[in-house]
Amino acid sequence: MKKTGTIEALNVSPKGFYEGILLSKGRGRIQVNLPKDEALMMAPSFQQGQTITVDVEKEKPHGTPVHEVYRIVRLPGATKNGDGVKSFSGQVKALNFALHGEVNGGILDSGDFLHLKPKGAQAIGIKVGMAVKGHGTTKPMVGGRVVIEARDVNGVEIEHGKAKKKT
Repeated sequence: MKKTGTIEALNVSPKGFYEGILLSKGRGRIQVNLPKDEALMMAPSFQQGQTITVDVEKEKPHGTPVHEVYRIVRLPGATKNGDGVKSFSGQVKALNFALHGEVNGGILDSGDFLHLKPKGAQAIGIKVGMAVKGHGTTKPMVGGRVVIEARDVNGVEIEHGKAKKKT
């Protein structure tokens, strides 16, 4: 569902980073939490007094909230259904590892992170020095680089961690 409002403030985590925004909506207020894995990147794009429309889903309540609580499921201005997919190419300079130790992608010569998930990394046989090209969506990363959520790499389709040969 879509919610529109004016940003009153950014909500801060006890760990010291922004974890949500408070939106004025008519005479009320709603809280919109940022996705945990993207909070550091998203928060700087929100400014107090800015009016935004966001796609949200209702959060499960904990305790007794004083206002409605939602979580962003799509960023303002983001595109739907594969729009915004970009081409990429480069050479793998280093492998990247998930917290549990499996290879989940690689750092390209551009400094961008090609995210494949472990099954995608296995499917393409990613290794240092490998040339890659394909398509994916991007999101900002610290230092001006991007995370590329790969859709296909070197002719192999990457879907939610599953990979299959394109036909």
